[in-house]
Amino acid sequence: MKREQHQRLGRAFSSSAYLSIKAGFRRLTKAVGGQESAASITRVDYQRIGRYGRAHEGMFPPIDVIADLEADAGDPIVTRILAGLQGHILIPLPPADADPAWVAHLGALGKEAGEAIARLSEALADDGKITADEVRDMNLRGEVREAMEVLARIDKALAQVEETRE
Repeated sequence: MKREQHQRLGRAFSSSAYLSIKAGFRRLTKAVGGQESAASITRVDYQRIGRYGRAHEGMFPPIDVIADLEADAGDPIVTRILAGLQGHILIPLPPADADPAWVAHLGALGKEAGEAIARLSEALADDGKITADEVRDMNLRGEVREAMEVLARIDKALAQVEETRE
């Protein structure tokens, strides 16, 4: 179904997109130790935590419940799914550097970008195409993500330089 059709039905996304949010919430609940543990971390009881993850239930977890659980898990499991639905990716922010190590940042960028380019070229070498199997088997997304994480560290260091100037 097209996005316009989903909106006429009162929803912006397909039912599979909403099911993926629920599946992510179940993974998040498991990551924090189960429903009872999740309830002890949030403002809702364990029965409601269970209902949020059930595919046939029409209710979804409130954003503050997701935030509390993801903070405890140390992994933005549901937030990553939500970002993906909006066409975005999450890149972890690096810790602030007291004094950015520019040479180390540039070296890491060269290394990670080079590895990503090499893996992508390897995948393209056979037939000029990249298949889903190659993406998965060669960890191509992981290679690209690592290069983006280095760029995020450089961006953070540049922002620090800019902030100290003001």
